[in-house]
Amino acid sequence: MATPTKRRKPVKRARSAGGVVFRRDGATGEIRILVLQHEGGKWMLPKGTIEPGETPEAVALREVREETGLSKVQVVTDLGQERYSFFWRTEDTFYDKTVHYFLLEFLGGEEAQPQREEGFVAAEWITPTDALARIKYKETREIVRRAQIALDSLRLAGAEGAGEDGA
Repeated sequence: MATPTKRRKPVKRARSAGGVVFRRDGATGEIRILVLQHEGGKWMLPKGTIEPGETPEAVALREVREETGLSKVQVVTDLGQERYSFFWRTEDTFYDKTVHYFLLEFLGGEEAQPQREEGFVAAEWITPTDALARIKYKETREIVRRAQIALDSLRLAGAEGAGEDGA
């Protein structure tokens, strides 16, 4: 008797890019990063799909502009990638997703506006420690940790440079 074969669900690969946007608080100089809250309640970083012909860096800048309304940002460093899998019930499909992140400095002069069409209901500037507490996805928390390390390195480099100038 032949055993029935179980149909395997399709697996799609998806590539996205995004950014950890930071600024220095004017009063204290404390680092704040921008997080978005989705209507479902989850906090996340801005990110989106890499289209054919686009570089991950260009997509990170585009997605930050679209999802937060901020265009005055510059790339500081590459934070690497996160990879995770999930099942999308409406498509009956498994996804293997890779997201490439960049550390982006906000240059000021704009207010963050969450993109309502994408389901974002809030955009908040919070400390990296608070971001780690709010963000529930472990892969995204790892990206925030990498951003903290990069920001600490920049702060140390800045402090050493100030000392050399006698400032």
